[in-house]
Amino acid sequence: MPQYAEIIIDLISNAVDRPFHYHIPQEMQKQLKPGMRVEVPLGNRRCQGYVLRLLHETSIATLKDVSSIVDLKPLLTAEQLALSRWLSLRFHCRLVDALHAMIPASFRKGRRPGEIKVVEPTGLAAEADLKRAPAQKTALDLLKQKGPLPRPELIRLGANSQAVRSLEKKGLVKIVTALPGQNEQDPDQELQGPVTRPHLLREEQAACFDRIKDALNINKPQKMLLHGITASGKTEIYLQGIAYCLEQGQTAMILVPEIALTPQMIEHFEGRFPGLIAVLHSRLSQAEKNRQWQQILNGKARVVLGARSAVFAPLDRIGLIIIDEEHETTYKQEESPRYHARDVAWWRARYNRAVLLLGSATPSLESYYEANSNKGALLQMQERVTPIQLPPVSVIDMREELKAGHRSIFSRSLLQELNGVMERDEQALLFINRRGFAGFVLCRECGHVLRCSSCDVSLTLHMDRQVMCCHYCAHETAVPEICPACRGTKIRYFSAGTQRVEEEVKKLYPQATLIRMDRDTTAGRHAHSLYYRQFREGRANILIGTQMIAKGFDFPNVTLVGVIAADTTLNLPDFRAPERTFQLLTQVAGRTARGPRGGKVIVQTYHPRHHSIITAANHDYLSFYETELENRRQLAYPPFSDLLRFLFSGPEEAAVFEAASWLTGKLQEAAGDADILGPAPASLYRIKQQYRVHTIIKGKNLTRLAPQIKKLIKAYHQRKTPEPVRLAVDFNPQVVL
Repeated sequence: MPQYAEIIIDLISNAVDRPFHYHIPQEMQKQLKPGMRVEVPLGNRRCQGYVLRLLHETSIATLKDVSSIVDLKPLLTAEQLALSRWLSLRFHCRLVDALHAMIPASFRKGRRPGEIKVVEPTGLAAEADLKRAPAQKTALDLLKQKGPLPRPELIRLGANSQAVRSLEKKGLVKIVTALPGQNEQDPDQELQGPVTRPHLLREEQAACFDRIKDALNINKPQKMLLHGITASGKTEIYLQGIAYCLEQGQTAMILVPEIALTPQMIEHFEGRFPGLIAVLHSRLSQAEKNRQWQQILNGKARVVLGARSAVFAPLDRIGLIIIDEEHETTYKQEESPRYHARDVAWWRARYNRAVLLLGSATPSLESYYEANSNKGALLQMQERVTPIQLPPVSVIDMREELKAGHRSIFSRSLLQELNGVMERDEQALLFINRRGFAGFVLCRECGHVLRCSSCDVSLTLHMDRQVMCCHYCAHETAVPEICPACRGTKIRYFSAGTQRVEEEVKKLYPQATLIRMDRDTTAGRHAHSLYYRQFREGRANILIGTQMIAKGFDFPNVTLVGVIAADTTLNLPDFRAPERTFQLLTQVAGRTARGPRGGKVIVQTYHPRHHSIITAANHDYLSFYETELENRRQLAYPPFSDLLRFLFSGPEEAAVFEAASWLTGKLQEAAGDADILGPAPASLYRIKQQYRVHTIIKGKNLTRLAPQIKKLIKAYHQRKTPEPVRLAVDFNPQVVL
């Protein structure tokens, strides 16, 4: 019987980022298992920790005892424990950060898996006279109708929080701990339509599906890239692939890049697999997330659908993992642990001997290069399942519009097409990848641009709230009437955002019904579902939005897509800017010509001859890929190398540079033949009053350096410095700003 436990302390601190050994009291030796939470003494305090391993011996002479066991059964599986160790090494994070990524926050706060706090009526409630307390009566009636509910859900449904407290004082309701049940309100329930049947596959689809079936039958890990143009029927292949997987007694997982896509996906998947779907994303309440996790843990949910973090769902017997729109940068976590869901999914596929299926109309250069290098399988679909093929794309040179004296944010061609849409009672999508009213505000007398006092970025005008807002630190200030630099009065707004587009459309078409989808309008928990449903049902003529409307949506009545400014992403100081521009334009163009009326795309740009825009207009991925791949080859950027970015930040500029120089010197000794770039100021040099300096290692197979890098990071944190300088390490970052 093991007598010792290797435990990681549940504290976000570099000082305890290592396993500690504890003695297991005899009465706990039969109960304690890896993956359980325990309470242990640490110095003069008692802390919670996670059991990593059980040991028969240890080299440490004097050990403290484990104080108590928190869980009745392991919270973490053997797979999750192994994954956390790999995650910590691969993405240079604390082990406890890796563990936290796998567990809902409420589970970590002492609540047992699946437990939730709910309000339920007591026996006295049946005879209570609440005629003089209508608010209390409303709350009690809701509980009688819907059964016990979590307090936030009860309030969301119309109960008054003070009324609930009054009922509790009167003994008419009580707070109890319960397992999530069917009486909880499902926020996506309205989207669950009738059961659907598999569609007959076209020739290209059938050929791809047969190869996926063969891969599932082999029972060994395989990575496959499904490159299918927009509306080629990738979702149907996902559905039939998952159905085949379930028939073999296995489970499946599908990831989507945006929460905005989950309502549509829920419709598809609940229709095909009723009662077997668990949905996981960041907009769920803790009670909803607990319920979904419990369904996965007890085996009721055999298919998990969700955004990036759903890759950690505690499924067992995984047979198929699907990443839809695999090229999207939203699959990269920007906070520790800075994992990429694609890498984590491949690790889990190898562990479970499963198939990883990556799907996209515009695959990332890394995935397409890998599939063409015999490191994976390439499946291709070049025809749409609809009779209407890819829409024609017109590229409008906005410089020519200005020369002709046309100064509207809408070109003459786009206005003409919008008029036709309104006359025919069709729908249009207007895409601009910038929220707010104006990208910056400038004084035309002295050229002064209003900037954030805490960040080196211009302030964005939000006309609906009459404020200037920083999109990095959320600082707000009033819209100026006088220039603070020269006291001039010629204040002008430049570079339109979603609010400006909305205002201009309202002026042109006052009779139109508009929906705007950006981070400002979709902050509410169920906003995505609401807007999706409204537009799908034809209750709005025009949908205006940022990149969240550029992918995945299938609206047959959309006959026009207008790209207001194709250059927004093209001018970013990032080597991936041309790739992102091509992907966004191709994806948003694919939102039209999905119904019998066909469709058109108007792309407005100041760079009409750029290869990203030309190839996107021609729906020519291969030409873009070959051109961009050669550019990457010459500069030795991914996929021909790995990048490892060290970002230093702090309030004192000199201290940040000193810290960056110290670690960069150590990295030069360890990097071997890899290139060291920096230290240098980051493109966004100051954010939230923090100066930002970075060093980048560029070389082949940088994972081999992980053990040495880990030691250097530890040495960096042990340095005694007068000013704190934060260090963030990012393996293969998707954004380098």
